[in-house]
Amino acid sequence: MSLFRSKMFKTKTTLHCFFLAAVILMVPTSSTATDNPSYSASTDTFIHANCSQARFSPGSAYETNLKSLLSSLVTSTVLSRYNNLTVPFGSGIKPEPNVIVYGLFQCSVDLDPRSCSSCVSRAIELVGNTCPNSYSVFLLMQNCQVRYDKSSFFGVEDKTVMLKTCGQPMGFDDQDALTRVSDVIGSLGSGSEPDRTGVNGDVRGMAQCTRDLSPAQCQDCLTDAIGRLRSDCLMAQGGYVYLSKCYARFSFGGGSHARQTPNSNFGGEKYDKDDDDSNIGKTLLIIIGIITLVILLVVVLAFLGKKLRKLHDDKCCR
Repeated sequence: MSLFRSKMFKTKTTLHCFFLAAVILMVPTSSTATDNPSYSASTDTFIHANCSQARFSPGSAYETNLKSLLSSLVTSTVLSRYNNLTVPFGSGIKPEPNVIVYGLFQCSVDLDPRSCSSCVSRAIELVGNTCPNSYSVFLLMQNCQVRYDKSSFFGVEDKTVMLKTCGQPMGFDDQDALTRVSDVIGSLGSGSEPDRTGVNGDVRGMAQCTRDLSPAQCQDCLTDAIGRLRSDCLMAQGGYVYLSKCYARFSFGGGSHARQTPNSNFGGEKYDKDDDDSNIGKTLLIIIGIITLVILLVVVLAFLGKKLRKLHDDKCCR
């Protein structure tokens, strides 16, 4: 009997070790945190950033002027949803090369001054971590943008595609939704103002170009952005096309673009890709852990059954 208990103890110990190994395998490993933040407030949601490879030296005159520019941009949000500034502010003395900073901000047409100021402030807070010491930055939030460069870009039309994202595809039988989207995009294209909005049921659209463009330049830029939105995202449950100097977008859901929580069908913010990759990795780890646990359980049960049969046979023989 003593021998039987000893063998049973060893069997239980082995079983506990197998279970411990399975639990360890099922625990997802921690991933390295990305620099991509996410926020609950839609107006403060980061979308995308373009950062130049060329960088200025910390403590340089350019950095001093950049700080002055960004501070002035935030201050000017109380007066308008758009402003462009140059630093130094025309002292009459010709500055050294790579010292002048040209910058602007612009908020969505339906954003109130307080929300605009909050969005621009948040964007500027992100500049340092997202594009450290970059000479040129183009940073997009859900409802505002901030841009600066060492070379003047004011009044220069630029239709470079900065970001294009389409949401999940609509069902082929959802003709009513397709009609609403087509109507909204069509209304954006038929306008002539620099700030345009369109609504049809639960579909809301917006198009806007930066105010430094002439009416003709703005129209040309928006025609391109809206055309891309129609050709690439018409069958999607939301999307946006950002060119360097204008954008067009639409989404499903109630409320204004300024206040609605970003819809999961909208096409996703830039940060979502990294979050999705992380979630997929964790899911795979859990699945692998479960499969491993099942295999271990089969092995343990087979091992345990064999041990018990041997113990039973040994006891009977005695």
